[in-house]
Amino acid sequence: MILAFLLSALLLRSVDPKRVYVTGISNGGFMTMRLATELSDEIAAVAVVAATMDEETARGAVNVSPVSVLIMHGRKDPLVPIDGGSVHGGAGGPILSHDSAVRWWVNIDGCQRHHLTTELILDSAGDGTSASYRVYPGGAGGSEVVSYVIENGGHTWPGGWQYLPVFLVGKTSRNLDASEIIWAFFQRHSRE
Repeated sequence: MILAFLLSALLLRSVDPKRVYVTGISNGGFMTMRLATELSDEIAAVAVVAATMDEETARGAVNVSPVSVLIMHGRKDPLVPIDGGSVHGGAGGPILSHDSAVRWWVNIDGCQRHHLTTELILDSAGDGTSASYRVYPGGAGGSEVVSYVIENGGHTWPGGWQYLPVFLVGKTSRNLDASEIIWAFFQRHSRE
């Protein structure tokens, strides 16, 4: 117990409190959104893959500070519908749509309401997926909100491995690498 406490204290000394980031996929993505609302004054940026935000978290959030947010979602996600509603399997419960979660954070952060950029990522891998992303800049403290939608993408980590068959979770896009995109996003943001 004491050893664990000492190791934690040593590790925390080496963490830059202005550069705390959280990311997650699926349930981890919903947890990431909750942390972003409850610890917003300690987190610089979050990234969520194959998740949005549950309605309870959105309704219960008070005094949320601006946090840069990246949300990446497959249009054909069979477990977490991009249009909101209810999660299929797992914990379930009502969730915001991808676009509603993006707008929620645009409002919280005070970003420009109209996206600055829309970029397309073509199907160079020949896997039947493509993507588009929108950037909402100009938020308080330099925050921004970024939305990625993977056409024909499933409940998967783009650029990751196909962990279950396509008929269960949908396709994993090979046209973008979520890990690289998220790391580049995090590197651009720190708390003031």
